[in-house]
Amino acid sequence: MSCATDRPRVSRIAALLMLAAFATQAQQPAAVDDAQALRPSGPVTLTADRGEWIDGGEMRYEGNVALESDTLRLTGQSMTVMQHADGSFDARILGTPARLDHRAREGAQGVAGQNVTAEGQRIDYDSRTGVIQLQGQARLLRGGDEVEGERIDYVVAERRVRASGGSGGQVRIVIQPPARDDGAVTPSPSPAPARTPVPTGEPSP
Repeated sequence: MSCATDRPRVSRIAALLMLAAFATQAQQPAAVDDAQALRPSGPVTLTADRGEWIDGGEMRYEGNVALESDTLRLTGQSMTVMQHADGSFDARILGTPARLDHRAREGAQGVAGQNVTAEGQRIDYDSRTGVIQLQGQARLLRGGDEVEGERIDYVVAERRVRASGGSGGQVRIVIQPPARDDGAVTPSPSPAPARTPVPTGEPSP
């Protein structure tokens, strides 16, 4: 049995996912490694113009859909979410395109300090593995680098990218070189050594 819901019902669904996210975090050890520190944390919020809650933990959303945590945001036109008994969930977002935004952590260095944005016709997010899959004219930007392919897998915790070109296609990767320091002083050439007069063989007067 399914029932259409308005925005207050959508908010209640989002609240359930928030509680599940908190419960999952409580089971994690206090000490985390560098990769774990990169994971999105805090409550997960789902918003949309319309929502429908279906038996079995499945939720469907239509119109201006968004899935957000502290640093991760997925948006599109429609979204299906399947919540599991342990509080984890799978989300599928469709759009023209669907978009991903993974913000850099304030003060972080390396990959954690780089914003990641991506888009594709379809986004699949498995919260158990922390992998986001983009399909259909997928494109990802990390810092100044760019990856394009028919399919791109993005490992959220490590901000790592895997790409494939699909049937007969290729992956396109553009890497930006380090910026040149135009303020650097160019060393002056060494002065040429003084020339010694060559004797002519004639006696001096």
